Amino acid sequence: MYLLFRALGLVVLSVGVVFAVGDIARSLADETTQLVTIDEALSAMGFILADTAPGSRTVAVVGTWSMSITCGAIGFVLLLLGHRGRRRDRNVRSIP
Repeated sequence: MYLLFRALGLVVLSVGVVFAVGDIARSLADETTQLVTIDEALSAMGFILADTAPGSRTVAVVGTWSMSITCGAIGFVLLLLGHRGRRRDRNVRSIP
């Protein structure tokens, strides 16, 4: 299960990095800050977010979020869920 969360987190984080690089390139070219929204990114891939749940306020709000920031946050959360934590050997005593 940990491996699945780590792998999925890395994939989502890498998608966020790709969109962040695209946002940076677009912002430098136009000399204004422009972030690709989730709705714009999904419509460029052929998915229409508004058609999944017509009239939904949640979909309307989520569609305006930045794709790079959202993917980065979700990727980091998935990586944290896949983190096992520090393991200590119970037989080893700490030196005072």
